[in-house]
Amino acid sequence: MYNPWKHRLAPAALGLALIALVGCDAAEQSAQKLAEEAKKEAQALISDSVGEVVDEVNRQVDSLQESTNRALGKEGEEQAEKDDEAEPQKADQLEAQGVET
Repeated sequence: MYNPWKHRLAPAALGLALIALVGCDAAEQSAQKLAEEAKKEAQALISDSVGEVVDEVNRQVDSLQESTNRALGKEGEEQAEKDDEAEPQKADQLEAQGVET
């Protein structure tokens, strides 16, 4: 027996399959574009975050250096004075030993 629907369904099924494939391709391209944009945004956020962290670490290091300099300020000045006084004595000792400076 001849079934006319069988011959009509084959082209329709083929057409639906092509539409589905075109839709899948478009969805894939859209997903790739979305993934690229997400990657760019993530990189931008990471670079901003790293920049902020580096700035904060620099501020903390500067603060630590200032407090250390304040704490060592008097000791540093006293040590510098001692070094200035000790240099001529060392030079005299070296000359006495016959070593030129």
